[in-house]
Amino acid sequence: MKKRIKVTIADFTHLTENLNNPEELALYEAANGNTYDAEIEHDGYAIVDVTDEDYIELAPGEYQLMIEEWTNAGQIGEWILQTMSDPADDKALLYRTVDKAGTEIQAPQSLPKQVVELVANTWFGKKAKKIEE
Repeated sequence: MKKRIKVTIADFTHLTENLNNPEELALYEAANGNTYDAEIEHDGYAIVDVTDEDYIELAPGEYQLMIEEWTNAGQIGEWILQTMSDPADDKALLYRTVDKAGTEIQAPQSLPKQVVELVANTWFGKKAKKIEE
């Protein structure tokens, strides 16, 4: 299944060391900062077709999943919670509440994706089994 991602390579040192072909490195440099549909592998690597003939493979830290439009995330009482990627920060999500007519009740707030993940893991993650000796 394809997901929308944004290429966010902060440091090209690792790629420069591993890629011997300057043309291949140029593909990564040209893709950086752009948004694509990518196939996400089970190990978290993303495969992006940058042209009809060329593709790049991105490690989990080299891209961010993107939600480009307001998307319903759930309901809080009679309000609908919506989320989307923060256009000002690739590593953050915006949240807002709207009524059933779509009128904004609470203005968008930005939260780092890492905070959202930590809260989700705390509340809904599986507890590790204790090992007794």
